[in-house]
Amino acid sequence: MPGPTVNLLPVQTGGAAILQMPDYFSPAASGITSISISRAVSGSILNWGTLYAGEPMAVYVDVGDNLQEPLDPNTAYFWQVIDSTGTTEVGPLTPSSAFVTYPDQLSQILIRLLQGAMNSLTLPDDVERCQITTKMPQNGFQAMPFMVVNLDLIQQTEVQIGEDVPNPSQNGNWTIFANAKRVWRISILSRNADERDYYRDTLTAVFRVLLATAFTPMGLNVSHSFQAASYTDANEWDGKVPGFYGADLMMEINGIFPAAIVYNYGLIERIDAFPTYLGVTDEISVPLDPG
Repeated sequence: MPGPTVNLLPVQTGGAAILQMPDYFSPAASGITSISISRAVSGSILNWGTLYAGEPMAVYVDVGDNLQEPLDPNTAYFWQVIDSTGTTEVGPLTPSSAFVTYPDQLSQILIRLLQGAMNSLTLPDDVERCQITTKMPQNGFQAMPFMVVNLDLIQQTEVQIGEDVPNPSQNGNWTIFANAKRVWRISILSRNADERDYYRDTLTAVFRVLLATAFTPMGLNVSHSFQAASYTDANEWDGKVPGFYGADLMMEINGIFPAAIVYNYGLIERIDAFPTYLGVTDEISVPLDPG
């Protein structure tokens, strides 16, 4: 007997598979009251292990159910779904995935841009050259003035229409576009208030110049803003001798934050059909290239 319709899909991050069973989107209409889902490892004899038995479900995500860990990326698996109409077997599928992430390097780019600006400054009297770092002092303060850069927040703002629909190209590439707000905190530590104020005001100007010349060509130009707060710390009894003057700048940029996925599973490039209409046979070729 023909069994239920089952579509088997990999999860691109690896270690899992998805079984889509569209017949069960409306169980009452299909008349099915119970199903069972089993999995087996590819081999000469398939030893089925039951994963689920119960009411129909339209989607089943197998993340290594009944195993001690997710599905093995080097093992081929089969699945079968049984209901009152029959049995459907799908597979084999090997849930392999080379999952590699790369930092967007924007914090490193920002640090280099800021250091380049500091190196190019024509300094007024009594203002020392400032160094940019990503680490707060651990064993005593380094020579002042210096700035510490940290990405305090990254938050999704907008996504493209259809982000939740896998849409790889014929080359196996799929890019998920989104906009995200990034907020950097730049802490300035200086020996005196005048030097701190100088670098605080300079940074606000540099930030606006970098937005137009560096960040906009990279797509980081949806919106931007900044704010600055100054303070002093001179509590000698806490070991902060002779104390310092500080300022925290919050620099916010809203721009693109894409994720790229490369598929190594087969994709349909073309469908060929030979239909017959009233005795006339013709060939139809349907290219599936999105372009």
